[in-house]
Amino acid sequence: MIATLAEAALRSLVLGGVVWFGLNVFRVRNPHVHMTAWVVVLLASLAMPFVMHWPTLTITRLPLPVSMPDDVLPADISMLEAPQPALPIAPGAAVAPPAKSGLSINWWLVATIVYAGVTACLLLRLTIGLCLTWRLARAAKPMKGAQMIDADVRVSRDVGGPVTFGSTILVPPQFAGWDAKKRLAVLAHEGAHVANRDFYVLLLASLNRAVFWFSPFSWWQLARLAELAEIISDAEAIEVIDDRLSYAEILLEFASTVKPRSVELAMARASTVRARVERIIAAAAMPVAVGWRKRLWIAAAIVPAVIVSAGMIAYRTPDPAPVAAETGEVPAQHYRPFVNFYAMGPASVFAIFREGDEVYGQFTGQRKLRLTVGNDGTASYASSSGEITFSADAERRSSELVLRMNGRDVRAVRVAEMPVAAADPASLDPYVGWYRIAPNRVLNVRREGDRLQVQETVQGRATLLAEGADVFSIRGENLLIFLRDEQAKVSRVLVQNAVFGARLAPRIDAAVAQAIEADFARRVAEVPDRFREQVPMTGGKELILRGIEDMRRGTPNYDRMSAPLAAKIHRQLNETQATFVALGAVESIFFRGVGPGGYDIYGAKFENGSAEFRLLLEPDGKVGDVLFRADGNDELGGIVPCAEEASVRGRAGTSPIRIMVYNEMGDDIQVFNLDADGHRKSQSVVRPNATWASTTTVNNPWVIADKSGRCLEILMPGRQTRFHNMEASNLGAKPGRAARRAVPIANGEEMLRRYIEGVGKGQPDYEHMTSEVADITRQQLPFDQAILAKLGALRAVSFRGVTALDSDIYVAQFANGSAEWRIGVRNGTITKIALGPNF
Repeated sequence: MIATLAEAALRSLVLGGVVWFGLNVFRVRNPHVHMTAWVVVLLASLAMPFVMHWPTLTITRLPLPVSMPDDVLPADISMLEAPQPALPIAPGAAVAPPAKSGLSINWWLVATIVYAGVTACLLLRLTIGLCLTWRLARAAKPMKGAQMIDADVRVSRDVGGPVTFGSTILVPPQFAGWDAKKRLAVLAHEGAHVANRDFYVLLLASLNRAVFWFSPFSWWQLARLAELAEIISDAEAIEVIDDRLSYAEILLEFASTVKPRSVELAMARASTVRARVERIIAAAAMPVAVGWRKRLWIAAAIVPAVIVSAGMIAYRTPDPAPVAAETGEVPAQHYRPFVNFYAMGPASVFAIFREGDEVYGQFTGQRKLRLTVGNDGTASYASSSGEITFSADAERRSSELVLRMNGRDVRAVRVAEMPVAAADPASLDPYVGWYRIAPNRVLNVRREGDRLQVQETVQGRATLLAEGADVFSIRGENLLIFLRDEQAKVSRVLVQNAVFGARLAPRIDAAVAQAIEADFARRVAEVPDRFREQVPMTGGKELILRGIEDMRRGTPNYDRMSAPLAAKIHRQLNETQATFVALGAVESIFFRGVGPGGYDIYGAKFENGSAEFRLLLEPDGKVGDVLFRADGNDELGGIVPCAEEASVRGRAGTSPIRIMVYNEMGDDIQVFNLDADGHRKSQSVVRPNATWASTTTVNNPWVIADKSGRCLEILMPGRQTRFHNMEASNLGAKPGRAARRAVPIANGEEMLRRYIEGVGKGQPDYEHMTSEVADITRQQLPFDQAILAKLGALRAVSFRGVTALDSDIYVAQFANGSAEWRIGVRNGTITKIALGPNF
């Protein structure tokens, strides 16, 4: 809000400067013309916060370098607000807090508080003045007998001289004893104020000053309009009595005796009377009155300046000449893994599967990582939850897994494996029903002839292909495995997605499913207004603060949570508690915005670092979901050459941080963590055009290698390396500087326009997205489509810079607002996409 008001004030100042320059260049001296011009400027100033950016001029030009500050590295955050696991620090582990850099002050919050306080005082003063003067005017007695002018003239004992309030002229009791010339001059002057509606003009100017009190121009506007009102009224009075010297004496007399209120239009104020008397005596002729037709011409002459001051210029980068497509067919990249699924809780699943000669493991909501398989029937890998080892039989068909996580054993029961028997088309009815896939989404499985169709909440239908007994797939990729209970009845469905992992969905009644869909529809309907207004839900900040303290003590209040969130917190309690203990005490928390999924985004500063929270509140006041991301401390991190790998050592016990690596190398890359002895451990594989994320600690080194294990660079997590893009041309570049582009991708704007158009119609072009972006788009489509419907037609797209993950930042101007987008494009395919706000 502060930024918007500051920009509006600056634009109003520019408009005022143009009008002032024009009046002086053309040597306009008539106060009626000045008054009309400055009233138009006043109305434009009041409307500026609402109309600026609406007039948009789009200019096609070649890309120009746009630099970004080195210390500002915006993040690419996927549109899907997915859960972020907490840092696995063993309970009781020693934590060495970094040196504190001093008290952190949220200057935006301070500025907002100061602005609101001063504005409230000015508005309160104006309101009190209006109320008191209204009561005074109401108590005054109308004058008896014939009136000299056609106006509401009243006598009040509480005024010392003539004043105007609205359309009422108040005079003191001594009015009847004044001589005829003095009475005529007073009524002519005050009658001119009434006829010109000066009271209401100055009331608007006072309101403008209260809103833009930090702008000197708003104070000057009020003073200038008041001065012009008096000049015009003086001329009217002199014309009536036809005696300049007598009128000047009357002004001097009133100036020495009358003390008007702030909202009254007094005939003579001591601060202005000297200049007015000098002008009256020196003037050779009275100013010529201006009719309404001429006033309209004056306003029309100023309108172009108003449009220019309120408008903006959006630059459009032309697409390059089309390049001939390469010939040849691209083979389909479908695979059908042989899978064992192990349930670790109501919603957490661990999947083991093969791709070619490699074995992979994947937790729900995390990226798949390659397993290191030993000859003794064990396998191991590292995830963002820490080092895990498990044992099973040689065929990986054990009914139970034991996973070593953070020094404790976690048992996981096998719930499904890929069978080979074909499904019987005649026995599809047992699968039909409703399944809860997420706290606020359901799957509806229905039968259409000899086929099954599945539909997730607010998404389109898809036909299921039979893959085996109780096993189906969507387009040959995403698996649905129906699980049976002890009575052989279908009670759950396990849904596997290559990006988000496997999820267990229990069967639910139709009434419960319809209530979930109705609640989801309510959320979709509320999100567009909340996203456009960017106003937090009441009580969110307090809930986060209480939740942090509860987690530090290890005693979360499950009564304030939804059932799914309570189950998630209970499963992750030890790891989450250790994370908040490592972060230390909360120093400040501040609102950042509303995400496209309706989550309130908060930033938090801790004693040993910072973090981001995304909070979803339910209508009953409970917390529906909380997403947490550790952001490290003020240490920058960096890139270490591979030649120094032998001397690099891991540093445990520093500030928690979540890092994100995006692979644009065109081939698989591997990620290894270096331990305290400098040995590589915990291997993970990142596919091309895919993202890998992990929660670790600041300056805890990670080796990024090619698929053969050859080191490419060593990433030291820190503020500048939280979001890291792996690209061959930028290997070894210093983060935030040499690795950053300064111009947009040639066809990025056109791809973004097509993406926005497709999402707005509910028909995104998935063929021109990576599988990761396509899955995220499907998940977020209901919210983004509703937001775009509220924003209206797209007017212009303006390039603003490049992120640390090599995405272009654009601000899209719509008919009813604006939104920030971030997009990555390679070879005509969208590799990254995000709808703001992002930090």
